[in-house]
Amino acid sequence: MPTYDPAVWQQTAPAPVAPAKPEQIRRAALKVFLEHGYANTSIDMILAEAVVSRQTLYRYFKGKEPLFLAVVTGILNDVLTAITDAMRDADLEHSDDLETDLVQVGRAWMRIMLQPDVLAVRRLVIGEAARLPHLAAAWDDHGPAQVRKVLEPCFRTLAERGLMTLDQDPQLTVAFYAHTMIIPVQIAMLDINFAPSRETIETYIRGGVRMFLARYGTTTTTTGG
Repeated sequence: MPTYDPAVWQQTAPAPVAPAKPEQIRRAALKVFLEHGYANTSIDMILAEAVVSRQTLYRYFKGKEPLFLAVVTGILNDVLTAITDAMRDADLEHSDDLETDLVQVGRAWMRIMLQPDVLAVRRLVIGEAARLPHLAAAWDDHGPAQVRKVLEPCFRTLAERGLMTLDQDPQLTVAFYAHTMIIPVQIAMLDINFAPSRETIETYIRGGVRMFLARYGTTTTTTGG
Protein backbone atom coordinates (compact mmCIF):
# COMPACT_ATOMS: atom_id res chain seq x y z
CA MET A 1 0.00 0.00 0.00
CA PRO A 2 1.47 3.41 -0.89
CA THR A 3 2.37 5.64 2.04
CA TYR A 4 1.40 9.24 2.48
CA ASP A 5 4.03 11.52 0.98
CA PRO A 6 3.39 15.26 1.49
CA ALA A 7 5.34 16.02 -1.68
CA VAL A 8 2.75 14.17 -3.73
CA TRP A 9 0.03 16.48 -2.42
CA GLN A 10 1.91 19.67 -3.18
CA GLN A 11 1.81 21.42 -6.49
CA THR A 12 5.06 21.62 -8.40
CA ALA A 13 6.98 24.51 -6.90
CA PRO A 14 8.11 27.37 -9.15
CA ALA A 15 11.77 27.98 -9.75
CA PRO A 16 13.29 29.29 -6.51
CA VAL A 17 14.05 32.96 -6.22
CA ALA A 18 16.00 34.81 -3.56
CA PRO A 19 13.55 35.67 -0.74
CA ALA A 20 13.17 39.17 0.62
CA LYS A 21 14.96 39.74 3.91
CA PRO A 22 11.92 39.26 6.19
CA GLU A 23 11.04 36.00 4.43
CA GLN A 24 14.69 34.91 4.55
CA ILE A 25 14.68 35.47 8.30
CA ARG A 26 11.33 33.70 8.78
CA ARG A 27 12.51 30.65 6.86
CA ALA A 28 15.68 30.49 8.89
CA ALA A 29 13.77 30.94 12.14
CA LEU A 30 11.34 28.16 11.20
CA LYS A 31 14.23 25.79 10.58
CA VAL A 32 15.89 26.62 13.88
CA PHE A 33 12.66 26.53 15.90
CA LEU A 34 11.81 23.11 14.47
CA GLU A 35 15.28 21.74 15.16
CA HIS A 36 15.70 23.09 18.69
CA GLY A 37 12.25 24.02 19.97
CA TYR A 38 11.13 27.47 21.03
CA ALA A 39 12.73 27.57 24.48
CA ASN A 40 16.14 26.33 23.28
CA THR A 41 16.33 28.67 20.30
CA SER A 42 18.32 31.86 20.63
CA ILE A 43 18.46 34.92 18.43
CA ASP A 44 22.13 34.17 17.74
CA MET A 45 21.19 30.76 16.34
CA ILE A 46 18.64 32.37 14.02
CA LEU A 47 21.16 35.00 12.92
CA ALA A 48 23.66 32.30 12.03
CA GLU A 49 21.08 30.36 10.02
CA ALA A 50 19.69 33.44 8.25
CA VAL A 51 23.16 34.91 7.64
CA VAL A 52 21.98 38.40 8.52
CA SER A 53 23.12 40.95 11.07
CA ARG A 54 21.38 41.55 14.38
CA GLN A 55 20.50 45.02 13.14
CA THR A 56 18.80 43.59 10.06
CA LEU A 57 16.77 41.09 12.08
CA TYR A 58 15.60 43.71 14.58
CA ARG A 59 14.66 46.03 11.73
CA TYR A 60 11.84 43.59 10.89
CA PHE A 61 11.25 41.68 14.15
CA LYS A 62 11.58 42.99 17.70
CA GLY A 63 12.73 39.74 19.26
CA LYS A 64 12.35 35.99 19.39
CA GLU A 65 8.69 35.95 20.36
CA PRO A 66 7.51 38.37 17.62
CA LEU A 67 9.56 36.37 15.14
CA PHE A 68 7.97 33.12 16.28
CA LEU A 69 4.53 34.72 15.92
CA ALA A 70 5.48 35.76 12.39
CA VAL A 71 6.50 32.17 11.62
CA VAL A 72 3.18 30.87 13.02
CA THR A 73 1.19 33.47 11.09
CA GLY A 74 2.96 32.56 7.85
CA ILE A 75 2.15 28.87 8.31
CA LEU A 76 -1.48 29.62 9.11
CA ASN A 77 -1.84 31.96 6.14
CA ASP A 78 -0.87 29.01 3.95
CA VAL A 79 -3.58 26.91 5.63
CA LEU A 80 -6.22 29.59 5.08
CA THR A 81 -5.17 30.12 1.47
CA ALA A 82 -5.44 26.40 0.74
CA ILE A 83 -8.96 26.23 2.19
CA THR A 84 -10.26 29.39 0.51
CA ASP A 85 -8.80 28.27 -2.82
CA ALA A 86 -10.53 24.90 -2.45
CA MET A 87 -13.84 26.60 -1.60
CA ARG A 88 -13.49 28.78 -4.69
CA ASP A 89 -12.56 25.84 -6.92
CA ALA A 90 -15.50 23.81 -5.61
CA ASP A 91 -17.82 26.87 -5.85
CA LEU A 92 -19.13 25.59 -2.53
CA GLU A 93 -21.87 28.19 -2.04
CA HIS A 94 -23.48 27.12 -5.33
CA SER A 95 -22.92 23.40 -4.82
CA ASP A 96 -25.33 20.93 -6.38
CA ASP A 97 -23.46 17.96 -4.89
CA LEU A 98 -22.69 18.97 -1.34
CA GLU A 99 -20.99 15.76 -0.27
CA THR A 100 -18.57 15.82 -3.19
CA ASP A 101 -17.76 19.50 -2.71
CA LEU A 102 -17.30 19.25 1.07
CA VAL A 103 -14.94 16.32 0.45
CA GLN A 104 -12.97 18.47 -2.01
CA VAL A 105 -12.57 21.22 0.58
CA GLY A 106 -11.70 18.62 3.21
CA ARG A 107 -8.93 17.21 1.02
CA ALA A 108 -7.31 20.65 0.77
CA TRP A 109 -7.66 21.12 4.51
CA MET A 110 -6.07 17.79 5.40
CA ARG A 111 -3.40 18.17 2.72
CA ILE A 112 -2.05 21.34 4.31
CA MET A 113 -2.66 20.32 7.94
CA LEU A 114 -0.66 17.12 7.44
CA GLN A 115 2.38 18.95 6.09
CA PRO A 116 5.35 18.22 8.39
CA ASP A 117 6.10 21.90 9.06
CA VAL A 118 2.48 22.64 9.98
CA LEU A 119 2.36 19.67 12.36
CA ALA A 120 5.72 20.59 13.89
CA VAL A 121 4.81 24.24 14.48
CA ARG A 122 1.49 23.18 15.99
CA ARG A 123 3.37 20.90 18.40
CA LEU A 124 5.64 23.81 19.34
CA VAL A 125 2.66 26.06 20.07
CA ILE A 126 1.01 23.38 22.20
CA GLY A 127 4.28 22.78 24.02
CA GLU A 128 4.58 26.47 24.92
CA ALA A 129 0.86 27.01 25.67
CA ALA A 130 1.19 26.73 29.45
CA ARG A 131 4.14 29.14 29.65
CA LEU A 132 3.07 31.49 26.86
CA PRO A 133 -0.71 31.13 26.52
CA HIS A 134 -0.94 34.06 24.12
CA LEU A 135 0.95 31.97 21.54
CA ALA A 136 -1.88 29.43 21.61
CA ALA A 137 -4.39 32.28 21.38
CA ALA A 138 -2.50 33.67 18.38
CA TRP A 139 -2.64 30.23 16.72
CA ASP A 140 -6.42 30.19 17.09
CA ASP A 141 -6.82 33.84 16.05
CA HIS A 142 -4.77 33.45 12.86
CA GLY A 143 -5.78 29.87 12.05
CA PRO A 144 -8.98 28.10 13.16
CA ALA A 145 -10.82 31.36 13.84
CA GLN A 146 -10.05 32.64 10.34
CA VAL A 147 -11.17 29.36 8.78
CA ARG A 148 -14.43 29.56 10.73
CA LYS A 149 -14.97 33.12 9.50
CA VAL A 150 -14.49 31.99 5.90
CA LEU A 151 -16.74 28.95 6.16
CA GLU A 152 -19.59 30.43 8.20
CA PRO A 153 -21.08 32.71 5.49
CA CYS A 154 -20.76 29.88 2.98
CA PHE A 155 -22.66 27.53 5.30
CA ARG A 156 -25.30 30.22 5.84
CA THR A 157 -25.83 30.41 2.09
CA LEU A 158 -26.11 26.62 1.83
CA ALA A 159 -28.65 26.64 4.66
CA GLU A 160 -30.67 29.36 2.90
CA ARG A 161 -30.67 27.14 -0.18
CA GLY A 162 -32.11 24.31 1.90
CA LEU A 163 -29.07 22.02 1.54
CA MET A 164 -28.15 21.95 5.22
CA THR A 165 -29.20 23.15 8.65
CA LEU A 166 -27.26 25.25 11.13
CA ASP A 167 -26.88 25.29 14.89
CA GLN A 168 -28.18 28.37 16.65
CA ASP A 169 -24.53 29.36 16.74
CA PRO A 170 -23.29 28.61 13.20
CA GLN A 171 -19.71 28.50 14.46
CA LEU A 172 -20.58 25.19 16.13
CA THR A 173 -21.63 23.82 12.76
CA VAL A 174 -18.34 24.90 11.20
CA ALA A 175 -16.40 23.38 14.11
CA PHE A 176 -18.27 20.09 13.72
CA TYR A 177 -17.33 19.96 10.05
CA ALA A 178 -13.67 20.52 10.89
CA HIS A 179 -13.51 17.99 13.69
CA THR A 180 -15.19 15.16 11.80
CA MET A 181 -12.14 14.98 9.52
CA ILE A 182 -9.33 15.87 11.91
CA ILE A 183 -8.54 12.36 13.19
CA PRO A 184 -5.47 11.84 10.94
CA VAL A 185 -4.06 15.17 12.12
CA GLN A 186 -4.58 14.28 15.77
CA ILE A 187 -2.83 10.94 15.29
CA ALA A 188 0.03 12.61 13.43
CA MET A 189 0.44 15.14 16.24
CA LEU A 190 1.29 12.31 18.63
CA ASP A 191 3.07 9.93 16.26
CA ILE A 192 5.67 11.51 13.97
CA ASN A 193 5.99 8.17 12.13
CA PHE A 194 2.29 8.10 11.26
CA ALA A 195 2.18 7.65 7.48
CA PRO A 196 -1.34 6.84 6.31
CA SER A 197 -1.90 6.06 2.68
CA ARG A 198 -3.79 8.47 0.49
CA GLU A 199 -6.63 5.95 0.49
CA THR A 200 -6.74 5.98 4.29
CA ILE A 201 -6.86 9.77 4.41
CA GLU A 202 -9.62 9.74 1.82
CA THR A 203 -11.58 7.29 3.97
CA TYR A 204 -11.34 9.63 6.96
CA ILE A 205 -12.39 12.64 4.89
CA ARG A 206 -15.37 10.93 3.23
CA GLY A 207 -16.44 9.36 6.50
CA GLY A 208 -16.21 12.69 8.27
CA VAL A 209 -18.25 14.50 5.61
CA ARG A 210 -20.93 11.81 5.70
CA MET A 211 -21.08 12.09 9.49
CA PHE A 212 -21.41 15.86 9.12
CA LEU A 213 -24.21 15.54 6.58
CA ALA A 214 -25.99 12.94 8.71
CA ARG A 215 -26.24 15.66 11.34
CA TYR A 216 -26.69 18.80 9.23
CA GLY A 217 -27.72 17.64 5.75
CA THR A 218 -31.30 17.81 4.51
CA THR A 219 -33.33 15.55 2.28
CA THR A 220 -32.49 17.86 -0.64
CA THR A 221 -28.75 17.31 -0.16
CA THR A 222 -27.20 15.49 -3.10
CA THR A 223 -24.73 12.85 -2.00
CA GLY A 224 -21.74 11.80 -4.03
CA GLY A 225 -20.40 8.32 -4.60
